[in-house]
Amino acid sequence: MGGGRRLIPVGSIGRRVYGTTFLYVLPCANEDHAKLGIAGDPLVRMQAFSSRYYEFFDLDAGWLLEAATVAEARTWETTLKRQLRAHAAPAPLLVPARAGGRTEWVRGALSALAGWRDAQVAQGFVAHAPLRGWVRQRLLQAGADLQHHVQAMVERFGAVAYWPPAVPGTPLGVLRDVLDACVLLETMPDDLGQAELDAWHRRNSGVPLPAVSPTPGLERR
Repeated sequence: MGGGRRLIPVGSIGRRVYGTTFLYVLPCANEDHAKLGIAGDPLVRMQAFSSRYYEFFDLDAGWLLEAATVAEARTWETTLKRQLRAHAAPAPLLVPARAGGRTEWVRGALSALAGWRDAQVAQGFVAHAPLRGWVRQRLLQAGADLQHHVQAMVERFGAVAYWPPAVPGTPLGVLRDVLDACVLLETMPDDLGQAELDAWHRRNSGVPLPAVSPTPGLERR
């Protein structure tokens, strides 16, 4: 087994983010079009493409591969880009130019990429597939960041009860998208605990939300 690495199943959950470089494959939802690249924190990279990355990308088809060094990850990326040159495709129109990486999109290459990944796993490299599990763990680890995000919006816009509607591309729109991610991936912090925030989110959410539990003692008799 190359490099003394031990074999770890493809479905393993990540143990760390910082200090690790990942090769990522992010397929677009509902089409055979994917982004190939490397990142120290793939969640931040996904958010650069869309604040609603969990809808833009297919988290059940995406995956990550852990590299020991940045140089190793870059070698993988370069090798794959050469092998998949015939699959090169333009970036989707919805991807903002500021996200960069416009030359690293491929079409019709998901099977080839999965085969290459499995070969690396057979050598003992750590893969995270499907990507949904890794993203969920990453969001759970970032619970304090969400609290800071909410507090920053309170400092900017005042009490939650007086917040305006969430508009895409605005600070409150981004917060709405973060809260929607927590709902879809079941990572909403238990201690977020603001009735006003929950009410604001229900007015603005773009995903189905759980029903509100009736107040004890007020159930219909």
